[in-house]
Amino acid sequence: MREIDWGGLKPEQVANWINFDAGNDAWQYSGQDISMPARQIEGVAGLWNKLSMHNVALLADEVGMGKTFQALGIIALLWKLKPNAKVLVMAPREDICHQWAREYAAFLRDHYKGGSHLTCNGPEKKPLHEAQIYKRLRELSDAVKEGSGQFYFTTIHSLSNLVEWQDKQSGDVAGKAQVEAARIHRELKSSLGNKGFDLVVVDEAHYFRNADGGSQRAKAARRFFGEVGGRLGQKVLLLTATPSHSSLRDIASILGYFIDPPADGSQPAPDKLLTQYALRRLRLMQGAEGYRNKYNYRHEKTLPASFHNNPEAEMFFALYQKKLVQQQGHKSGGRRFLYGYLEGFESVGTQPGSAASATAPLEQEHSAQAFSGAPDTGILTQLTQLHREYFQSHPDHPKYDTLMLECQPEDVFDTRIPLQEHKHLVFVRRIASVREITQRMNADSDLKLARRIVQAWRPEDSERLLKGWQKKNWSRAFFSRYVCQQTVEESDDQDLLHDDDQAQAIDGLEGDEKLASHIADLFVVKKQGKDRSTDCSNFSLRLRKPDSLFSLLLEPASDYRKGGYTGYDRKRVGERNRDDYGGAALRARLVLHGEHASPAGEQYEEMMPTLWGLMYEGLPDATRRRLEAWLALGPHGRAIAENFANYVKAGFLFASPVIIELYSWFTEFRRQHAGGDAQRRYLDFIDWLSPRLHDSLIRQYFIAALDCFEQICGKITAHGLADWKKDWRILTSLQSPAWYASSHSGDRRRLILGFNSPFYPNVLVATSVFQEGVNLHLQCSKVHHYGIAWTPGDNEQRVGRVDRLFGRVNRQLQEKGEAELAIHYPYLAQSFDQEQLASFVLLKYAVEARMDACRHTSFDDEIDLRHVADDWKRYLRTPVKGMNSADPFPACFGTGSVPLEAYNPSE
Repeated sequence: MREIDWGGLKPEQVANWINFDAGNDAWQYSGQDISMPARQIEGVAGLWNKLSMHNVALLADEVGMGKTFQALGIIALLWKLKPNAKVLVMAPREDICHQWAREYAAFLRDHYKGGSHLTCNGPEKKPLHEAQIYKRLRELSDAVKEGSGQFYFTTIHSLSNLVEWQDKQSGDVAGKAQVEAARIHRELKSSLGNKGFDLVVVDEAHYFRNADGGSQRAKAARRFFGEVGGRLGQKVLLLTATPSHSSLRDIASILGYFIDPPADGSQPAPDKLLTQYALRRLRLMQGAEGYRNKYNYRHEKTLPASFHNNPEAEMFFALYQKKLVQQQGHKSGGRRFLYGYLEGFESVGTQPGSAASATAPLEQEHSAQAFSGAPDTGILTQLTQLHREYFQSHPDHPKYDTLMLECQPEDVFDTRIPLQEHKHLVFVRRIASVREITQRMNADSDLKLARRIVQAWRPEDSERLLKGWQKKNWSRAFFSRYVCQQTVEESDDQDLLHDDDQAQAIDGLEGDEKLASHIADLFVVKKQGKDRSTDCSNFSLRLRKPDSLFSLLLEPASDYRKGGYTGYDRKRVGERNRDDYGGAALRARLVLHGEHASPAGEQYEEMMPTLWGLMYEGLPDATRRRLEAWLALGPHGRAIAENFANYVKAGFLFASPVIIELYSWFTEFRRQHAGGDAQRRYLDFIDWLSPRLHDSLIRQYFIAALDCFEQICGKITAHGLADWKKDWRILTSLQSPAWYASSHSGDRRRLILGFNSPFYPNVLVATSVFQEGVNLHLQCSKVHHYGIAWTPGDNEQRVGRVDRLFGRVNRQLQEKGEAELAIHYPYLAQSFDQEQLASFVLLKYAVEARMDACRHTSFDDEIDLRHVADDWKRYLRTPVKGMNSADPFPACFGTGSVPLEAYNPSE
């Protein structure tokens, strides 16, 4: 095939093929429009022209402006121009590669209207070019050699894993990585006809800002991407929200991997490089009262921790600071520490042999910013051992309690508080902190959940019983013996347990059972042991097993509105009859899907309602309209409703306090209504709980889950919106109100799904693995810098996880005209921790405006107390009006900015 000229594009042309305003088919581009869809259209056209003229383009839009979608627009238009084009995307980690694949599917389904050449037949419009993801560069090279695909993904992290473990034990490891990277480069070029990929996209390109560094990544990247005359990509698109992450030198370093140096050896000025290669626009969110920038709603707050009423902790930290000064005085009188690097800023040390110690090398392999050892580690270890000898306990860090008070609701069951208010994103630097904070959050939640259960049983001295149970660490044995001692075993309890498949293994704990919620564990059937089942787990089985009439409680209404069920099935199993209620209910609904289903064999004495049906009339208008819009689509819409029913049921049973609410209700009901046949008992329970539904958690979670379900399926997970036959097992592993994300936390995709949903986790504690490339914005508007960031660039990346288009902040602006994104800085008052925070806040304030414009010079990541002032708190950002500024490097379409030859697609 002949070499194809990319040509030039105008935004008006791009708008013929792409519509970034999903759901608004009438949208049209206007050059006077400052809306985000218009700016994204301009971004695609502007980037295309830079790639056409210069072969390299840098998209440096502010965090949360849809850089991925703009890049996908470039890729789609490339395949429209050249159908056999080969594209490589390099993202930091494998989970971000999977996120790209999901967003590509969403882009084709919701935004691309340039023809059917990129999708398969069917209502889901699945991509024709399947994303092929490879964690290792050798695997990528083998796949390209086979020639089967056109859309390849690999990770930036793969550049650090080119040398096998045994070869890392001696010699020049970085040099070995260079050799291997060069070999893979040659193989790829050979497989691609020596022309390389048609397009290489590098996500989070600031990972390559240390071009002259001695790391494996820096050395290998130079060889992998290729030198002058032998580039791996014919065109290269770079994406980063912080191109001058720590210094303007970063811009030249990043671009230096992909552009040819000037013949005279000079170094172009950063402004010149950005003008030629980059787009940098600042984010505006559309609200009810016009557009808002980040300074209109961001609110930075301090959370001081003190030693008040805690003399043991005060003594511990006084000794710690004294020894720290002594140690550093001996080593180097002028030593200055990096921001956030001292271990004592976050925790009181890791106990020898703990899981956190074991996982440290994994975390450090991923990011040096999440550390397991620091200059003060030895001091903390020594003092912690002394504390345990004298007080028989591990010392408390005052910042833990301060953070807990901010993140934990006083009453989990208070429905006056919006569920989104329970969502908190906590960033730490110290690996041990993620585990400690997670454990403390879950322990506090357990106390509140346990109190609700005890109250339902109404013992004589509930507080004494609660404290006794807490001392036994919420044990199943104590619960069965003392808490629910009045239980009369239901007739079907043993029948439910007889099936071998009821034993549950909680996915994703991986040895972290001590950190998890012990109250949630009461609802789990164990594989063996005297207390393998509890009254709680038996109740959970009733709601889940189709041969329990109570399983109808969480079924959708028969018509997905408010209809009840009229019949069930009965079958002979062994020597007895077994009734099937849930299966018969599903078959009744499938008739509405157009599927053939046999009628139920047995009839109820009365119509059997469900909680869904009881809540339908009381749904908010907007929520009910959303459900009705689904049902108006016919069988496809009913499939969406069925999928939602499976989703919300899994959330109720496994990933929310709704199961506690239902169990408590049932316990209170049993105390007043004993006996009766199954149908009468079910109807009596329905009558008993109906007045309680309006102010219930189950109604609150149902509404919140329905309102965001389309975004969950379209943006967060690869689960098809109408794919009701695929289960939501991923939610069953999210049984704790708080959990953590580090390099050792298993499948992080489940955490991203749960945190973006109304369900657990409510508190997500993360190291730097969630600092970039992760969307956590649908429910959350609170960020806590428990461990301070290294630089303002890192700080901005963290906040950018929730400060994004179409997230909670954006919805608040649209609904109310104003919003608050709360950014908290916990610190230890009247200590070195306060001084380092003060220094950071002052310097961050000074460089933020220049960083927005990509014009700040540098940021020293060492603490310099000369910058500290007594009034440092006034430099914390509070919401202000105005502050609208022009885009530093906008998309331009005048003479010289657009190639003379026009874009001329074959499709």
